[in-house]
Amino acid sequence: MTKKTADLELLNKAMETFNSASTSLLAYYSALEDKVKLLTQEVEHKKQQLDSILDSIDMGVIFFDTTSTVTLINSAAKNLLGVTDQDIVGATDIRAEINDSMIIPENSRPFPALYSETDVLDKTGSAIGRVFIFKDITRLRELEAENERNRRLTAMGELVLKIAHEVRNPLGSIELFASLIYEDLKGTKQAEYASRISDSVRSLVNTLDNMLRYSRGIAPKFTMASFSETLKEIASEFAETLDSKSVELIYTTELNTEQSVLSMDKGLMRQALINVFLNAMQAMPDGGRLYVTTFRDHNNSFVISIKDTGIGMDSETASKIFEPFFSTKDRGTGLGMSITQSVVEAHNGSIKVNSELGAGTEFKITLPQKIS
Repeated sequence: MTKKTADLELLNKAMETFNSASTSLLAYYSALEDKVKLLTQEVEHKKQQLDSILDSIDMGVIFFDTTSTVTLINSAAKNLLGVTDQDIVGATDIRAEINDSMIIPENSRPFPALYSETDVLDKTGSAIGRVFIFKDITRLRELEAENERNRRLTAMGELVLKIAHEVRNPLGSIELFASLIYEDLKGTKQAEYASRISDSVRSLVNTLDNMLRYSRGIAPKFTMASFSETLKEIASEFAETLDSKSVELIYTTELNTEQSVLSMDKGLMRQALINVFLNAMQAMPDGGRLYVTTFRDHNNSFVISIKDTGIGMDSETASKIFEPFFSTKDRGTGLGMSITQSVVEAHNGSIKVNSELGAGTEFKITLPQKIS
């Protein structure tokens, strides 16, 4: 073999080795590219996860690098500060003033906040920046204020109820003596004054009773009692008031005394009926008629209808009449009809109102208890 031939063979082997190395290098580079692409996708996925986590929390999060430049801000922080990424990323301040427990943004409303600032360390313990975290506690402050108001109202309510309990008994005596004076002076001008005193005291006593009932809750103690007799007692008590207000009471019934005997809490039912009577009389400032009817319906339930010829109510007022503290009167507590409904429902009954402006109001109470 000549030297020239040997050199050619050597060159061919070198070319083959180079081509093989080039092919291996290209394959390695391609694999490296795939790995870099995979790692890039994984990093992007992790970044998206981090962004999603940061944006899902209701606390503001701002990250500063070692040069105190903002490099990251989450959605909550942007909303609270009234800024965008363009406004704050790359800046060295957060466009807001921190004063004690308040954060005062340049472009948004001031708000009370809890906040903290902490260094961020890498795995070697070296600082790579700091993170500022803050939370709007406006709602928490509102709840604290509301809780304090409720605490004061509770204390005040307890005091008022104690006073109401102490005042009620003397008022009962005043009402009794005013009624006696009325009887002695009947037919005179002074009798009218005594009647007004009695009416006012009775109304005040009823208001106190409503307050006490509302505070204690409705817990009936059932006994057998005549509903008709209870109605007659109330009518007798209100006779002077009805007469002085030119209100005529018209009572009709299909039932005898025995048929009106029910299992009920007489005291609670009296209170409920008095509330309806007072409501009806107040609806007839210029006088009128008060129709009271009792009967049994097709289900053998006891029904009482109390209907006045007063000013009536619109549909909106009628829909709210049983709500606690709702009143159309300037000085009313708004508890009367709410308590009446509670009493009726405590007897497994129902009460409905039917009213029209200028055409009077009817309250219908149904008690599905068995009649003795």
